[in-house]
Amino acid sequence: MKTKAYHAFEQKVIYFDDDIALIDVLRESVLRGDLTDPGSDFVLRNIDPEKHGHLKRRKNSDGSRKLLINHLRQTVYSSYVKDIYEEVTHYLRTILEKSAENGFDAGRIIGEHSAKFDAKAILAIGNWESVAKLIADSIFQALEAEKSTLKLFEKISNKLALGIDNVLIEAALPYLEVRHYLVHADGKAPDDFKQKYPHISIKDGYFQLSYTFVSNLKNTTKALIKAYDEAVVAANLLKAIDLQP
Repeated sequence: MKTKAYHAFEQKVIYFDDDIALIDVLRESVLRGDLTDPGSDFVLRNIDPEKHGHLKRRKNSDGSRKLLINHLRQTVYSSYVKDIYEEVTHYLRTILEKSAENGFDAGRIIGEHSAKFDAKAILAIGNWESVAKLIADSIFQALEAEKSTLKLFEKISNKLALGIDNVLIEAALPYLEVRHYLVHADGKAPDDFKQKYPHISIKDGYFQLSYTFVSNLKNTTKALIKAYDEAVVAANLLKAIDLQP
């Protein structure tokens, strides 16, 4: 048994993995010369100068092709990191909402994150599920506002009494935290990151995204979210309608 939220997470990761596999296939094809036209002035076969105005300026050379495909690969890897992070937070938000909707201990869910809502707004919502979602969303936004991925994981675990092993959190944490620097610092790593996480590749001050990096991100993150889901299911936190075999 698993939650529908976890099933949705798994399906999204499968689609993201297709992107990683596709860019690898394309890169190998480009580097092998499968997309090279020796009789053309263009960097790749099938370039239409009218349609592909930017690509037509690139030289027909191995060096130019390598730069082109490697830049695309970095773009896909960067998107992968951001997408995985977004799906992780969406999963955590969903289990918090659904646990609140199912009547889990309000004191634990609210904790130190008290919130006030206009009575008219609550009455206008019209049903308990929407009220629970409103409150849970407010709590989750407060957690996100703390701008700490570690605290987000730990506090969701504590609020729902899941008892998630910190080893799993610590394993995924550095890969997920890279997302912040890709979004807010153009991929530049802070000075202390290399010392704190020496296994994360940094070159000339910037994170080096690679197939190994995204694979580790996927594996550690899937293991962590699976642990959350197993704990949620074991504790019967969600309604039967929110579960699936």
